[in-house]
Amino acid sequence: MLTHFREEGLRGKSVTTVKTYMYCLEQFEKWLDGTGTNLEEFSWSDVQQYIDFLAVKKKSASTINKIWNAIKKYCKFVHKEECIEGISVVKAPDYKKKAPQALSRNECNHLIREIDRTGNKRNFAILMVLLNTGIRVSELVSIDQTDIELSERKGRLTVIGKGSKERTIPLNSETRRAIHRYLEERTGQHPALFLSNRGKRISVRTVQNLIHKYGYHVHQLRHTFITDLQRSGTDLILIQSLSGHSSLEILSRYSIQN
Repeated sequence: MLTHFREEGLRGKSVTTVKTYMYCLEQFEKWLDGTGTNLEEFSWSDVQQYIDFLAVKKKSASTINKIWNAIKKYCKFVHKEECIEGISVVKAPDYKKKAPQALSRNECNHLIREIDRTGNKRNFAILMVLLNTGIRVSELVSIDQTDIELSERKGRLTVIGKGSKERTIPLNSETRRAIHRYLEERTGQHPALFLSNRGKRISVRTVQNLIHKYGYHVHQLRHTFITDLQRSGTDLILIQSLSGHSSLEILSRYSIQN
């Protein structure tokens, strides 16, 4: 049933959306199996109890809502709309009223120094790309070597963002140097720019863990890039173009931090 849903119910959705929905439903399926039912025979109470279970496990409101959206999509596809009627779901916080937390200059310098001192050129290049381009972690892991143009005086990165929209971001000298040093020691012919220790394309989770190990969240690096642009007086239209945000309204969430 899940295979049919992926092929038909999620047709036209982005690769990221398909992966997210399928992962959510696979987790729901495992939970259902533990309660003695499955994705064909579950009832309304199963959905409500699963949502409550996620809340008890202290899953974030955004995570619960993401799972809820996947379950809703699936229920509509298999004509089980009665299973989602009147479900009580934790409301996601209003992010427009809360500015994303950017790193201070001291925090940036500390993070750069700590990762540089490990001697891991791949990890250092990942950090510099995230800090100096503001790309999303999902965009970073999708970068191929052909998406990077490097020279002594200039460089640029081409990424495919949400909605399959392409944008080009300039690379400063520090980022170019970090990438170049990483590529000098990299082996293998894999098209991906950043590889795992097993020689495969690096995963989102690996990058998240890399930054989390130092006490920060990977999204903070994107927030820092955007906040620094705002602080320098960069035009909002240019910030929107560089960051890949869909609207200027979203950028209004970012505040200038001292």
